[in-house]
Amino acid sequence: MNFSLNDILSVLVIYQSFVFILFLCFKKHTKPLFIKVLISFCTLIIIHFSYMLFEKHYGYNEVLVGPFFGFIYGPLYYLYTLSLVKEKINLKKYIYHFLPSLLFLVILIFSSKTLGVFAFLGMIVTGHFIVYLMLSLNRVYNYRKLLKNTMSSFHNISLSWLEVIIYIQFFTILVMLIESYFQELIATDYIISVIFFLALILINCFYYLGLKQVTLFKGLEEDSVSDEIVNEYKIPDELFNSYIEKLNSYLENEKPYLEFNISLNDLANSLSISPRNLSHVINKKFKMNFFDYINSFRLELVKEELKNTQKPIKEIMYDCGFSNKATFNAIFKKATGCTPSQFRQEIKS
Repeated sequence: MNFSLNDILSVLVIYQSFVFILFLCFKKHTKPLFIKVLISFCTLIIIHFSYMLFEKHYGYNEVLVGPFFGFIYGPLYYLYTLSLVKEKINLKKYIYHFLPSLLFLVILIFSSKTLGVFAFLGMIVTGHFIVYLMLSLNRVYNYRKLLKNTMSSFHNISLSWLEVIIYIQFFTILVMLIESYFQELIATDYIISVIFFLALILINCFYYLGLKQVTLFKGLEEDSVSDEIVNEYKIPDELFNSYIEKLNSYLENEKPYLEFNISLNDLANSLSISPRNLSHVINKKFKMNFFDYINSFRLELVKEELKNTQKPIKEIMYDCGFSNKATFNAIFKKATGCTPSQFRQEIKS
């Protein structure tokens, strides 16, 4: 039996997924939900690619099983995203997301003409997958917005790597659509090779980008700080003003913003104010989220240090509470229109 390039790539995808599952199973005794979802995802890939190999070399192509797998990938992506951004998940609420795949499986069992009847399902499956990728992307964006309301530094938990994975998947779908609609103009085997190669990249991305970072954080409780419009939530004026006075005094005397990873909850506990009330005060009084508010103090201190000292910029960055160079440079340039080194040069001149 001759093995083509696509067969070799399929075997590599199966092998990488299997090794990844072994690694996940033996990594820890207790496994959070995102690990269990990854194991399920890799298991699905193994079954799917094994089936495609079997169908190619031993099958008769009389039954269209592909949509069954296709209807599962989208919900799994979404569940994986939820397992990262939410502290707690009630799995019973998300079972219905897998109903299309179960429905198709039932029809598959009782239909003897599946290939002819359901060939049009390719577009439905693709659209279904795109919807779930969009939902996952939206969850990442909302999660990052919530981080800005609760964290002063979050470069290591921003899930930008997951965003990259989702965009790679969008590109994979685009390649699949090209293969479907331009079969007569493009060498199909090469397009399929690209698709399999992208699947191999995705497996490695989940390991190298995802697994090494998600262990740093356990998600956020979305209800901890609501993103309501400031005018819809009221605090009595006297209490509101006392919170501002207490906040200003504490920041001036204790300088908590010098701590790398101070959070809204940390500051709220120190002030004996509920996180919701503290977030409301910062949003309404200073027109900023927590991230921008804390970093505004750090930024002013950085400017003073650049003006009055000759310390290396990296040392100033750490001394003023910034823990990540890329985040520091982005915040500084957004606020001043120049880099820290350019700012120092302009002050000297």
